[in-house]
Amino acid sequence: MATERRDEARGGSFSRRASKSDIVDDAVLLATGAVRSAVKNLLIVRALRDGKDFDEAWWLDAVAREFEAIAVEKDDDAKRVEEDRQLAKRRKGKALHPSDFRTKDVPKMKRRVRILHLIAARLRELGTDHDTLLALIAEARANALDEIASARHDPGRQAEVDPVTRDAAMALLAEDLAALLKKESGTP
Repeated sequence: MATERRDEARGGSFSRRASKSDIVDDAVLLATGAVRSAVKNLLIVRALRDGKDFDEAWWLDAVAREFEAIAVEKDDDAKRVEEDRQLAKRRKGKALHPSDFRTKDVPKMKRRVRILHLIAARLRELGTDHDTLLALIAEARANALDEIASARHDPGRQAEVDPVTRDAAMALLAEDLAALLKKESGTP
């Protein structure tokens, strides 16, 4: 993705082999988006269904666990590719199907293993960076509030709303949440 954007900006073709750092950057960007989306969904569920208050320490740990889970997936992928690579070293000839790796595939598979380990390392780095975790939580909270406000404003439409409409919807949401809290606490 990053390589293609740079090539496109230069007016070049996409035939250039992507650098490891570009591939890692793109994968980390996608993984971070997936974590942000998962956190947004969990924020909504914990707030609306479970009635849980926001606890920053809990969220920091939860987001770090999300990054670690994806890092573990990447390490597992690397292990699987390495096992396939070891088998491919002994197999000559032409592949019969897409997952039939042969000796000519070994260098690419070795590169893939290295890249997967780099992605896992970067994700673990992000998962221990306090500022990154806080920023991601803040973005996810804003996205969750926007989604809730949008659904509250018009449940049939998830479209963008102008700031005045958003503020009105947020005020209605705050009233709804206060009433729900009052009802659950037994306060008249």
